[in-house]
Amino acid sequence: MKKIVKLTEQEFKNIIENVIIEQNNLKDYSTKLVNISPITGEKTWDITYQINLDKLYKEIDDIVNKIEKLIVQNKNDLQLKELLKLSKLLRNKFSRYKTKI
Repeated sequence: MKKIVKLTEQEFKNIIENVIIEQNNLKDYSTKLVNISPITGEKTWDITYQINLDKLYKEIDDIVNKIEKLIVQNKNDLQLKELLKLSKLLRNKFSRYKTKI
C-alpha cells in the first residue's frame, strides 16, 4: 500500500517552481518580447536559438550505439545495417563539422 504524503501549499509551489526552472534550463532557445501592438495586441518576439553541439553529438552517438545493440539481436536485418551505416556517416560528418566551428 502506498503512503499518501500531504504537502503544504508552499511545498507544492516550491516543487512546481523547481520543475519549471529545470524545464527552462533544458530549452535550447530564449525568447524576448520586443513589441506589443497598442491597436491589435499582437505580440512580436525575438527568438534566439542556442545550439549545444556537444549535446547534439552525444545524442547522435547514443543513437548509433542503440542501433548497434539492435543489430546484435537481429544480425540478418539488412535495413538495420543500412541504418547503422547512415547513422555513423551522420555522426562522422557532424564530428568534422563540430571541430570546424
